[in-house]
Amino acid sequence: MNGKAKRWLTAAAILVVAVAILTPSFLYVVDEREMAVVLQFGDPVAERTQPGLYFKLPFVQEARKLPRTRQFWGDTPDEFLPDLPTRDDKKIQLVPWAVWRIKDPTVFVQRLRTLENGEQRVAQFVRGAIRDVVTQYDLAELVRSTDRGMHTTAEPALDVEGVVLEQLPGDMQRVTIKIRHGRQKIIETIKQEAQRRLSAGTGEEGGRRGVELIDIGISQIDFVESVRQKTFDRWIAERQAISAKNVNEGERLKQEIINRTAAEVERIEGEGQRQANELRGEVDAEVIRKYAEAIEEAGEFYTFVRTLEAYQKSIGPDTRLIFTTDNEFLRLLNRLDEAPPASEASPVTGSGR
Repeated sequence: MNGKAKRWLTAAAILVVAVAILTPSFLYVVDEREMAVVLQFGDPVAERTQPGLYFKLPFVQEARKLPRTRQFWGDTPDEFLPDLPTRDDKKIQLVPWAVWRIKDPTVFVQRLRTLENGEQRVAQFVRGAIRDVVTQYDLAELVRSTDRGMHTTAEPALDVEGVVLEQLPGDMQRVTIKIRHGRQKIIETIKQEAQRRLSAGTGEEGGRRGVELIDIGISQIDFVESVRQKTFDRWIAERQAISAKNVNEGERLKQEIINRTAAEVERIEGEGQRQANELRGEVDAEVIRKYAEAIEEAGEFYTFVRTLEAYQKSIGPDTRLIFTTDNEFLRLLNRLDEAPPASEASPVTGSGR
């Protein structure tokens, strides 16, 4: 390769490098997810809303690209709104979110300059609209959209405006809250108010900002920490009261069961004692009847034998007896001399004198 060819190759390489370096200064690409605004000395002179390859003056003009897609803000703990008072004096905190997009890129660049500034403005107006609108409604309106009844186990409370309590069996109540607006309507009101503020203003902040607010929502509503702790304490106290009531009711039922059982035991024991006495009386009567029949059948012999048994038990070896002449026992002793010999007569147990 001669020197002339080498010079041509070197020049071509330098040209390629120069084109590669200078191309971004006069060419730029806008894809389908982007928009661009051409700035000349800081002022917008053109906007590109369609994808394609475009030219600009090098070193004089700048192509500032902006997203065509929808942008999302909020729904994070860092964005929550604290200490919001509702119309019924409930202190709440909530986490908002918003979906927005750049509608007019030229106006957006003129007024807000960057995407970060645009998001800050959206957050500012959305938070301000939420604060102003939420304070005009009761807490029930913010968390409910219908009049569907709710069942609770709370103790009976006094009726308040807009709330009807219907007593149910036991500790249950049906709480019916009259919803006049509802959550969806309130959120729509917040959206309209925020959009109005984004599109309005006076002086340097006046006019449009090239931003369209597509949707607004609230992802979380809760009481502030102090109210939440008091609410938990009240719930704990209510649960403890219900528990104590159940324990007392259980003790009462237990005592009733014990009393009924004791009464039943006493009744059974009394019935058994009555039946035992009846049986004992019947047996005693039967014994007496048997004795009477025996006496009736044995007659004088039975009386004689029992008399001898009585004398045997009452007279001992050292017993002295004094009889009258007409004593029955004396006459019996006198008859012993008339009795047959002992070998012929039946032996008589016992002796006496």
